[in-house]
Amino acid sequence: MSREPQAAPAPPRESWKIALLLMAWGLFAAWCVSGIPPAVDLPAHAAQMQTLAELLRGNPQVSAYYEAHFPLGYGLPIWLFLPVTLLTNGAFAARLAAWTALMLFPLAHLAFTRVLHRPAWTVVFGLPLAFNISYWYGFLPSLFSLPLALLSLALYLHALRGSGRMVGAVVGLALLSTATMLSHLVAFGALCVGVAALALTSDDRRRAIGLAAAGFALPLALCATRVLTLASRAVTPGNHMATDYGWGSHFNWLLRNYRPEGRLAVIGPVLVTLVFVVAYLRHRREEPRAPWVLFLALGALFLVTPKALSGAWLIHVRLPVLAGIVALVLVDPARIDRRLRTLLLLVVVASLAETARYHWRFKQEVAGLETLVASPPPPGVHGYVSLVGNRAQGSRLVYLEHLGQWWTATQGGVGHHFFADADHQPVRFRPGQSLPQWMDAGSEEQLAPFSALLVYGDAPLPGTLKGFEETGHAGSWRRLERR
Repeated sequence: MSREPQAAPAPPRESWKIALLLMAWGLFAAWCVSGIPPAVDLPAHAAQMQTLAELLRGNPQVSAYYEAHFPLGYGLPIWLFLPVTLLTNGAFAARLAAWTALMLFPLAHLAFTRVLHRPAWTVVFGLPLAFNISYWYGFLPSLFSLPLALLSLALYLHALRGSGRMVGAVVGLALLSTATMLSHLVAFGALCVGVAALALTSDDRRRAIGLAAAGFALPLALCATRVLTLASRAVTPGNHMATDYGWGSHFNWLLRNYRPEGRLAVIGPVLVTLVFVVAYLRHRREEPRAPWVLFLALGALFLVTPKALSGAWLIHVRLPVLAGIVALVLVDPARIDRRLRTLLLLVVVASLAETARYHWRFKQEVAGLETLVASPPPPGVHGYVSLVGNRAQGSRLVYLEHLGQWWTATQGGVGHHFFADADHQPVRFRPGQSLPQWMDAGSEEQLAPFSALLVYGDAPLPGTLKGFEETGHAGSWRRLERR
């Protein structure tokens, strides 16, 4: 690419500072994902992990309801952390996978700073972006795939700057792009768009296209059939969610729905991005073109991506984090006034403080769950009922939707409501089998398959639960078993 500077080794003192920063970030991320974090789907993915392990162990009760699959285009972390699940349980493995994803974000950012010769300390500006909508909604495969896509883009930029065949870079690109595709197709699609933009605007276009073709041949071949199926679903009516562009939600969904999570989780990254974009536009003649091309491509992709597509929901709001990270390497931060840089750092710290505050508040709100899931359920199917709906106090996100699935994730057995009815999940119902999903104890028929329940809420138990007796109580949680 034109005007790209050569990377230089980081000074030893800076390397130590970055190592300490990553250690501090790792400790903070570990605290966030410990216990019961506010991540909507994470307990469901954890239950998927534990159920997959039970299937591989040959548990007959579990295999009577569920079967294992290796889907293309979704769910790599569930299989990747399977050894951890087998050694511990799905709850620990899911938390470790979420922690790993949070660690991969600054590492991917560091890869960009290395390739584009930016100061490594600028990784601080990108830390709040790790807590994007894929984290809060607990979209584990999506959260895991986003930094993999960023690492792939950084490696491709490195390959473009090199000379010759770059065999090692191509092999690495093939592995990273395949891992991205196997984690989540949305991130892989964004990766393809970014690489295409870089290749088509490269000075040596022929070589750039050749590198991209060599690095992406494997994942494209593997997912081609799945992509065609999803493309057909996007334009064909059916039982799945209809395609919905949701123009207004591109601009207000995050700000409207982030409440106790912290307004700065949206305003902060937008402010930082604007500062770096303006700085780039003022100094674009002295700065490399590649990150600007990539930023524009990823930003345009966000704008044209529907809210719901091929049965999947909230597709568009998963993408801004990619453009946000790239924005932070548009320009040398030395071109930004020091006072403004200091203000941006204060915004970052305040945003992370809001994130920490909500994690603490949510864990206090659902206290008692860890106590009850520490004991295994009785034989049979166990379930989860919320008497207070699926939204936590003050939040618009459905944090209570899957909380009871931490029981399945921790102890195993036959659980429910972890997406086993979806054709893209690693664990699915066997043909002819099904269990109720979200439950409000509205009818005895709904509760009939269950031998034990976790009930959340302090309200009196409804009459439909008269066939159960309380065997445990902690906080606002009750454990019920059949009489």
